[in-house]
Amino acid sequence: MVGPWVFYLEEIGGDDVGDLEYIQGFVTSGNYFQISGDIDAIGNTISFIVPSGKTAFLIEAKIIITGHTSGTTTKDMVEAELIIAGTTVDTTNIGTATNSAIVTSATDMMGGTGSGIGNIGDGRFNVLGISLVGNNSDTIEIENTLDDGTAFATFSGYLIDTV
Repeated sequence: MVGPWVFYLEEIGGDDVGDLEYIQGFVTSGNYFQISGDIDAIGNTISFIVPSGKTAFLIEAKIIITGHTSGTTTKDMVEAELIIAGTTVDTTNIGTATNSAIVTSATDMMGGTGSGIGNIGDGRFNVLGISLVGNNSDTIEIENTLDDGTAFATFSGYLIDTV
């Protein structure tokens, strides 16, 4: 077969936008939320109550270490849970642990001669596909569940009308 060739495109659906433009629409319409705060002790939480008539979708959730303890044995670690309507859906931890020698004299050392340090976790929760239909009482929360340091928690998402 020889030309002329005629090609056409049929548009199906709406415009394709990037992630930031997609989120921008929720920000400008007032349907974006971001909750942040310190979770420095076991049981500390940050939370968001999803309003009735809305469904919340998470974009991201994480914890970060904000303070460091001092001493010969140091644990700067925090473990936290992501809780949706009272059910734990993911856990994460972040931090480091060190153990150094205690020198009591030039010839007497207690606790070994070295120290170790290791990164534990990445502090991020898996939020892919997590949503909550609002009823003015169920919450999205991050709770400190194991504390050997100080931490800051944050999560963000957007709301759509519940259908």
